[in-house]
Amino acid sequence: MMTSTVPRRHEAIPPLLGRRALILLTTWFGVVAGWLESAGLAVKHHTVSPMMGLSRDAVWMTPLAAGATGFIIGVGVVLVGQVFPKARAGTVGVFAGMVFAILEIGLYLPGVHDAAVLVLALGVSATVTRALHGHTKGVARFARTTTPWLAVLIVILGVGVRTSRRVTEQRNLASAPAAPPTAPNVVLITLDAVRAASLGLYGYSRPTTPHLDAFSHQGVTFERALSTAPWTLPSHASMFTGRWHHELTTDYAAPLDDTFPTIAEYLSERGYGTAGFVANFRYCGYETGLDRGFLTYEDYPISPGQFLSSTKVLSTVLNNFRLRRLAQNDQHLSRKSASQLNREVFGWIDRLDDRPFFVFLNYFDAHEPYLPPAPYDRQFGPGRERGKFSPLHRWLWEPAVGHANMGPEQLQEEIDAYDGAIAYLDQQVGEFLTGLESRGLLEKTLVIITADHGEEFEEHGVFEHGYSLYRAGVQVPLILRLPGESPPGLRVPDPVSLRDLPATIVDLIGLSGDSPFPGRSLAAYWGPAGRQGSEDLILSEVSQVSGHPGWFPVSQGDIKSLTYGGLRYIRNGNQTDQLFDFDRDIWEVNNLASTERGIELLERYRGLLDSALGSRDR
Repeated sequence: MMTSTVPRRHEAIPPLLGRRALILLTTWFGVVAGWLESAGLAVKHHTVSPMMGLSRDAVWMTPLAAGATGFIIGVGVVLVGQVFPKARAGTVGVFAGMVFAILEIGLYLPGVHDAAVLVLALGVSATVTRALHGHTKGVARFARTTTPWLAVLIVILGVGVRTSRRVTEQRNLASAPAAPPTAPNVVLITLDAVRAASLGLYGYSRPTTPHLDAFSHQGVTFERALSTAPWTLPSHASMFTGRWHHELTTDYAAPLDDTFPTIAEYLSERGYGTAGFVANFRYCGYETGLDRGFLTYEDYPISPGQFLSSTKVLSTVLNNFRLRRLAQNDQHLSRKSASQLNREVFGWIDRLDDRPFFVFLNYFDAHEPYLPPAPYDRQFGPGRERGKFSPLHRWLWEPAVGHANMGPEQLQEEIDAYDGAIAYLDQQVGEFLTGLESRGLLEKTLVIITADHGEEFEEHGVFEHGYSLYRAGVQVPLILRLPGESPPGLRVPDPVSLRDLPATIVDLIGLSGDSPFPGRSLAAYWGPAGRQGSEDLILSEVSQVSGHPGWFPVSQGDIKSLTYGGLRYIRNGNQTDQLFDFDRDIWEVNNLASTERGIELLERYRGLLDSALGSRDR
């Protein structure tokens, strides 16, 4: 007896692996890869490299983000299976989930190109997928059993990390000693990468800082303040410890150690509530050691951008230069704005008890790529030519560009954007000061506004900062106000160093009796007898950095500079000398080292620098 054969419709998903099982399986691949990645990063962080740009929330955020990516992959495979019924969606799902998992781990392989990792992932995944043929149902069953436990662990760690920080803060605050009843609050604000030369406050032709201008009339403005280093970490370390760069451990891969006490430690031991709020996570975050002494330290946010940055695959794809060029967007994925920083600060202040506080704020809005929000993006020009695409960002970081010279139009575009970013930041600082005033706190608070370093716009061949020691990269704003202590409207023309900030703080708040901080209080400039004693030697330093073109000054060795006696002496890494008139040659155009006067002075300045550096650098 013959039976008729009716062709069966090909099923989009094989019966052994339904849609839900497929999505669960790809999600499981992502979560497992995220856990492996998180564990590997934790081990490396504690045993090899303490400065990895790793959020404390990565322990739970990485597996969560990787799992979410796996879920999206699964949904995508199901949709493809619906559109193309002949595609073996179950097999494709296993293959795609495994490719993602291998990439998530393999992209960390040192010295291996991303394309090579992709080829490896494709090959391994194809081999394993074939080996699993016929066992898909068992793999899916294992995923279904273990995924809930992995999800619960994510929740436990997420809640635990956030809760433990809050509990620790409250416990430390409760056990802190009582502060002197009349002790003023202290606020230290650093405007990351803001040079003095671009501020209306310092005579710039553009009105970039109306709020700082107004604030300066209430306090003391230092017209020629110099940072100890042209980049973030060592400069902040000096502001916190009062030590010169060569005395500290800070470098691109080395945090601040506990050799010297910090101003936060000193104040917390005397009853102050201490909190830091930073937007430069990489070189101001908790890994750098700058958090020492702070009861609260808010750096990496919990945000969509940070979530996307927490997996290697997503961060690699989303930071790809070609993709960014197509999207015309060079913004940092997890950038924290000044307005967000202000909300965090006042959220903390409003729940603090009556004890005095020390608050440190690090604003990052004027750091490259300069992308101020509207209307500041067009305040000083027509705005970016292509969305949020930054030619300077490409000059700095894209290998294909190779530090090719930017044209005058592109240079002006960057300057306009930088000035707009400063104007936005100025407005936000004004909002912060208004917030203090509305809470009745401004009149009993020492406020210090400065920058960690300046910025260069090809005045000496390079852009940004950290690549030389020229004045544009180290001369910064400095305004100080404490009602009843600082004379309003005073402008100090003498060169000063940010290294003196700790000594200045403890002096002004009346706690300098047992101060461990070297340097001299800047309050001496308006004391009864004025500044007394010999002129200070002011150092700025930067260590040699590899990986940049040989013509970068910092590629040729450590650079040291000394400001003293109306001159500024620079000893370059290639042992060449430069000597500039500090009073008249603001942009350091005329090198006096080869002039008759300069030759007479060089030996003296070499000796002064050697003496200031100490025996380790002689």
